[in-house]
Amino acid sequence: MRRLLIDASEYLAGLASGFAQGWSRFFFRPADPTPLGLIRIAVGLLGFWSLFILGLDLHAYLGSQGWADAEGAYQSLPAYAWSFWFFVPDSMLRAFWLGGLGVFALLTLGLFSRTTAVLAWIIIVSTVRRAPVAVFGFDQILSTLALYLAASGASGQAVSLDRFLKRYREARERAAVVRPQGARVVSPIEPGKPRPTVSANLGLRLIQLHLAFIYGTAGLAKLQGPSWWTGMALWGTMTAGEFVSRDFTGLAAWPMVLNAMTHGSLALELAYPVLIWLRATRPLMIAGAVLLHLGIAVVSPGLGEFGLAMIAANLAFVSGTWIRSLATGREDEQPALRVLFDGACPKCRATMALVAAADPDRVVEPIDLSAVDVTAIHPSLRREDCMKAMHVVSRSGKVTSGFDAVLRIGSWLPLARPLAVVGGLPGVATMGRTVYNRIASSRSRDAVCTDDACGLHPMAPPASPSSQGRTSPSTDGLGRVHSQQR
Repeated sequence: MRRLLIDASEYLAGLASGFAQGWSRFFFRPADPTPLGLIRIAVGLLGFWSLFILGLDLHAYLGSQGWADAEGAYQSLPAYAWSFWFFVPDSMLRAFWLGGLGVFALLTLGLFSRTTAVLAWIIIVSTVRRAPVAVFGFDQILSTLALYLAASGASGQAVSLDRFLKRYREARERAAVVRPQGARVVSPIEPGKPRPTVSANLGLRLIQLHLAFIYGTAGLAKLQGPSWWTGMALWGTMTAGEFVSRDFTGLAAWPMVLNAMTHGSLALELAYPVLIWLRATRPLMIAGAVLLHLGIAVVSPGLGEFGLAMIAANLAFVSGTWIRSLATGREDEQPALRVLFDGACPKCRATMALVAAADPDRVVEPIDLSAVDVTAIHPSLRREDCMKAMHVVSRSGKVTSGFDAVLRIGSWLPLARPLAVVGGLPGVATMGRTVYNRIASSRSRDAVCTDDACGLHPMAPPASPSSQGRTSPSTDGLGRVHSQQR
């Protein structure tokens, strides 16, 4: 009996310890914030779109005499529910609406991310409470995602202007320091790859758990409908004129296809809460969820925003390293570009600091040509040519220079890629080369530090009194005193 009690207590102690360790690993292990940054962008864009649409008939949705009477809507609020729209006078609706659009725009860009995430959640919830006639599943998913972004405070840790500006300031400060070897370092201290954080993991876990709950409960609820058992549930949706804008009656000749689509979507929702946590089956669940919501958007275009919100939420299960590799390539393929710049040129240093700050990982390797032998970088390079214009050497050995080098760098940086596309257009590229050559030829450089200008020289020995008397009129009196003493 004693042995039984000891073994039981040891088992329970081990079980409790394992549970505590698993809980800590699940919620508090640092995670890559890149997926959370992409979810923030999606929430910002969808929130901007939703509020913009309401603004097309603003007073009907949010005005005191709109479709939902302000007094009646306020009285029908659940306990502790709130909405700032009830306290906005009609004369100020447009100003608050514009302010809300500004908040969503800043959230999308990742500027003041912590503050704008909280404000975005307040705007979404307030709008849902004030205009219940316009509420559907999209608003609920959007408010949930905004809540987790605001609660974690980690949405600006990746893919944001907040992080870019911080890295740019660091790069500018480091570029201003002259190293003992003479080379200028223009890369920021903060690496391009965002550091894993506990707050990012917490935000991602909350979204993941909520998704598993949504899909699981949706699947269980559908099991109560006979049409889902017979395999004709989707056919009923496709023929409902209220939601459908296309004619799908041709599928009536393919009942097996309808059955497969119905049972497949149901199986996905039931399996999602379990298989999404397994590494081997996670890609299948994510792909299935994307296809499901795209299919819903095709059948019922009015649910397109809901599908986009759900697809964005599924990014919480995607690897941040894999997402970043889509833009930067694999780690063994970096750096993709080696950029030679004039470290003695203030404009060149500022430009390379900008490039280094926008580097999402280690795509670009800045090299100060004033401190290296350029032929060691590529045998075709000449120092005279490199001093005239920026040169870029790719991993394949291809060399580009001038404005074409700028376009080459921009094509590898997600933040600058749209500008690179525009800069490569016919006519724009020609004008860009002209402007670049003019700026490069007239750029200023730091003063050359020679021994005469910057060196430390020994102090001259003091002159004798007699010579001072002969050479300096101001010391004639002192000379006479010495003569009298002698």
